[in-house]
Amino acid sequence: MVVEVNQLSVTIKRHVAAGADPAINGNPRAFAIICACSVWPRESVDIARIRRLLAPGHDVGLLRAVAHRHGVAALVADGLRAADVAVPPGIDRIARARAGAALAQLRDTIALDRLLADAGVAMLTLKGVALAQRLHGGVALRESADIDIAVAPDQVDRAWVALAAAGYVRERPAAWLPPPVLRRYLRVTKDSLHRRGADGTIVELHWRLSDESADAAIPREADWQRQAITPGLTLRTLGDDALFAYLCVHGAAHLWARLKWLADVATLVRAAPDHGSAWWDAARTRGDGRAVASALLLAHEFLAMPLPAGFVPPRSMRLRLLVALARRVLRAGGGARELATTRWRGWAEFAAKLLVAPNGRVRARVIARLLVSGDDIADVPLPPLLVPFYVLLRVPLLLRRRRARYRARLSATHGRSASS
Repeated sequence: MVVEVNQLSVTIKRHVAAGADPAINGNPRAFAIICACSVWPRESVDIARIRRLLAPGHDVGLLRAVAHRHGVAALVADGLRAADVAVPPGIDRIARARAGAALAQLRDTIALDRLLADAGVAMLTLKGVALAQRLHGGVALRESADIDIAVAPDQVDRAWVALAAAGYVRERPAAWLPPPVLRRYLRVTKDSLHRRGADGTIVELHWRLSDESADAAIPREADWQRQAITPGLTLRTLGDDALFAYLCVHGAAHLWARLKWLADVATLVRAAPDHGSAWWDAARTRGDGRAVASALLLAHEFLAMPLPAGFVPPRSMRLRLLVALARRVLRAGGGARELATTRWRGWAEFAAKLLVAPNGRVRARVIARLLVSGDDIADVPLPPLLVPFYVLLRVPLLLRRRRARYRARLSATHGRSASS
């Protein structure tokens, strides 16, 4: 069933008595199965759709590859069990490993919250275990590669010191930055990367949210909310309105390259009493309407998410292009091809950021981030009068870093060959 909304065709994901199952809708079968399993919470109609999609048979290897690439192996395993279908061993192994990693990440996130509190730093948990608990009532069904946390900009230095004392080595920026350079670095980029040497656990410390948003600032602490994690223990997170907007802008700026990002949005909307109507209105007022509209349209198309009452997509060529590009990225290689493995990853994401940016000021900010890199500022600290020359140094410094990474990989390969 198709309806026209402002000339945007929106396929209504509704089971019909006769005709082709609309869950396919031109999608590769393995990708359609992954989408069906990623719906949460599930109703009987969702479980029936999983069974119907599996009935003609499927490529188990491709199914595992698509689930792994989109970060939804745990949801897929759970969906197959709900449909009384044997979980392929490859998917089951990934899901079990991710569940174990999620428990470890839960312990680490709690420890980080206490560590930074002892240092006088208020920590905001972005995504990760707090979001998993919010969406699923537990941490096992949502995969996270690293721990994303945020602090106020004036607390970054103290947070870095505390993380270093706990064994997290700062890899980006690697060098110590004197105060003037640090202030410049904080203006140009939005996060730092820290790796714990003992096990490789990665922490991304943010002092801004998505730079493509109309308002990238971390909300004031009074607007944070507490998410219960275990009895008597909470983590501070974004309020629901800010969380919804952040997830939409983040996903859209990366062309929704992971189905799990759409699943997060769809689960939030399903749980909202008004199915996201107030969040949609707030996003339009704030200037994030294009990113949020792309999330709603794609989650509706791929995950059968009901659209909020009163939702009318903007008449926007940018939105059309954003949604079209996201569809291609999500379904590339039957759903198994990773955007990061393609030569056009950087340009595709840059185009997405420009499409998401709500106005000329934010687009100028996106372009400025391309022309002046935080890595350049950290690697080659210039005096204030020479700061404009970072634009000229951008390409030479980028090539130098790529050459260094290539040599490091070559050296590691030779080292493995010599030891074998």
